[in-house]
Amino acid sequence: MEKQALWEELKFEVGSIEGLKDSKEKIILGSGNKEAEVLFVGDDDNLYISEELKVSTGSSGEFLIKLCDIVDLNPDKYYITTLSKSNYKYREVSPEDGRDLKEYLDMQIALINPKVIVALGQEVAEVIFQREVKFLQERGEIQLWKGNIKVLVTYDANFAKQSRDDGGKKSKVAVDFWSDLKVVKKEIENER
Repeated sequence: MEKQALWEELKFEVGSIEGLKDSKEKIILGSGNKEAEVLFVGDDDNLYISEELKVSTGSSGEFLIKLCDIVDLNPDKYYITTLSKSNYKYREVSPEDGRDLKEYLDMQIALINPKVIVALGQEVAEVIFQREVKFLQERGEIQLWKGNIKVLVTYDANFAKQSRDDGGKKSKVAVDFWSDLKVVKKEIENER
């Protein structure tokens, strides 16, 4: 089966999850290059509004993309997705739906086969690693995961954006988030 057919099958499977059927919006698996070197995984439905990296003005997605531009991480290098692929938070779905969503995330990772996954927030990191994450100790560190894919744990993009909005350009969280993106950029450059 060709990759596009697998993507369509994955979209159908996610859309058939019982707890997401009454989602106010259509299911969008993610946004960006489906063959990207970097996969951002969040739990924030404001990270994208279309598959073509369209974002709402002032959103966490716009903030993330602007920072990627600043660190010279071009849009063709990344793909952005969320745990629930809908306007629900992962913690709002049933445990059964959560297991299905984790399985579909794993399928999405296999289809993209990124060099680096960026876990946007502790909850996302715990879903990916399937263990408790000591966020303050693990944030900003490259960790080896399945299939030699590397994972970097950082702040949720919306939390980093709000911290910057509240604390200005010198907000520690926003500065750390930006530094983590530079680590990702350096990591994919070192892979070449």
